[in-house]
Amino acid sequence: MAAFDAYALHSVVFRTARKLVLPLVLLKFHYTYEKLSGIPEPYLLLANHNTDFDPIFLGLASERQIYFVATEKILRMGLLSPFIMSLFHPIIHYKGKTGISSAKEILGRLREKKNVALFPEGNRSFNGLTGDFVSATGKLAKRSGVTLVTYRLRGGYFISPRWSKTLRSGRLHGEIANVYPPEKLKQLSEEQINEAIRKDLFVDAYSDQNRNRIPYKGRNLALGLESTLFLCPRCGAVSSLHSRGNEIFCSCGFHAEYDSFGYLQCSGGDTVTITELDDRQHRAVDALFEETSDALLFEDAVQAERIDLNHRVVSAERTILRAWRNGLAIGNLFLPYSVITGMAINQRNLLIIHYTMKDSGHLELSGNLSFSALKYLYLYQAARKKNEKI
Repeated sequence: MAAFDAYALHSVVFRTARKLVLPLVLLKFHYTYEKLSGIPEPYLLLANHNTDFDPIFLGLASERQIYFVATEKILRMGLLSPFIMSLFHPIIHYKGKTGISSAKEILGRLREKKNVALFPEGNRSFNGLTGDFVSATGKLAKRSGVTLVTYRLRGGYFISPRWSKTLRSGRLHGEIANVYPPEKLKQLSEEQINEAIRKDLFVDAYSDQNRNRIPYKGRNLALGLESTLFLCPRCGAVSSLHSRGNEIFCSCGFHAEYDSFGYLQCSGGDTVTITELDDRQHRAVDALFEETSDALLFEDAVQAERIDLNHRVVSAERTILRAWRNGLAIGNLFLPYSVITGMAINQRNLLIIHYTMKDSGHLELSGNLSFSALKYLYLYQAARKKNEKI
């Protein structure tokens, strides 16, 4: 009876919040959407991820209760945490980890006939392309025994760029990509389901923009861009770019303006996309990892917090984060890549590191507006690829 009462409360809160938020979202983001109606319940809803408001956008598309998978950071939001947990009851997932416990809870909610939504990328896009996700997603969908719904959100990358602290006004659209009945999922392998999800959720923000040419207007459009673009396109220096207003520049003479359509208009006359420049810098980090022996690669001043298994901050200090080819140093703590079990970026630019040593829990590292967590993530990915080949 208690569980029924709790779920009844969640349903009332969901419907009430939807009515209150809908007019504001329609006005601010010019949001249009395809309704999640007429779909057999319960269902597992998967969507691509570009803004912190994506759960709201999905919730507005449904008139029925949805339970969302959220990062454990939500448990450390002070007085807001118990409020969110009691009224919305999200499923908690640790970024950078495999998610076995969260998968079990997802299946449990679905068995209780509740709809569950998650963003399989686990991360907002840095470059305008839908990212990849863990292969266990297909297994989860197949084991669930319920309908799988895939949903695409278009326009979010330009409304709320990952690197920016400001929102832009433009257009956002939500659409159902596919609906897979459980009978269909039984006929597919886990990898076939993964491939279907990849195809359904894939969005190329600049490809959409080339077709539609929608302006996304706001102030300080380029501010913070160097936290994503950490490599100068002209001279190749790391962490040499700086932003101001709508501009980004380097001491080598590189200069570009970020326009309302999301393109960089360079002083030499070239027009480039964040997607292009990110691909270039990602490949540069891979090459740097292969070429470098014992040289220091990256270095940043950070705020380092250690979080225990009870979601408490047990230590916090200002220190230096350094990266070498064989591992990371956070102050006096050195972590070879072999002991780092997972790495992810939360919110705008918070670097999360899970590791196996005598300490339990994980580390969270943050920096100033220009701090780039992305270059450390790319370096870790290069190290993992190298180890997989050995």
